[in-house]
Amino acid sequence: MKSWGFAALALILTPRFALACASCMASPFGDRTYTWPYLGLILLPFILIAAVVGILAYLAGYRPRTVARRLAARFAVKDAPEIIKETT
Repeated sequence: MKSWGFAALALILTPRFALACASCMASPFGDRTYTWPYLGLILLPFILIAAVVGILAYLAGYRPRTVARRLAARFAVKDAPEIIKETT
């Protein structure tokens, strides 16, 4: 009985014939789908760096509302310093 189990396991684990991927089997330059993986591999490092920088900036306190408030205060029209706005 054990020999049947080993034979079945050996039969299951033997490698099969592998077919080429879809882009390898396609006619050369006939199917342009092979460019998407390269585009993904080129853009992936930039996306990961942007995600890490965004997380670190969020943890450092640069939240969207805070940044918007700081930018609005920086570029807001300031009053002339000669005008006294005190009321009595």
